[in-house]
Amino acid sequence: MADRTPTFADICSAIANGQIAVTIEDSMYQLNAYELRRYLNKFRSLPVISSAVDQESSPHSDTQNWSVSIQSSVA
Repeated sequence: MADRTPTFADICSAIANGQIAVTIEDSMYQLNAYELRRYLNKFRSLPVISSAVDQESSPHSDTQNWSVSIQSSVA
């Protein structure tokens, strides 16, 4: 489910299926921003951080050989 942008239809389906907690007041659905964010975070993968050489176990202190790969997105 990661690395795709959820649509409005996905959010409506999640509400209908009970994946997002909502309250109904009169004829309006009210949802908590925290619950919505928690649901939307399921679509985002976490950044991958990897290092080629572990500083503690390496006999060399050359940190230029380290590599870091990070993916980020702004929603």
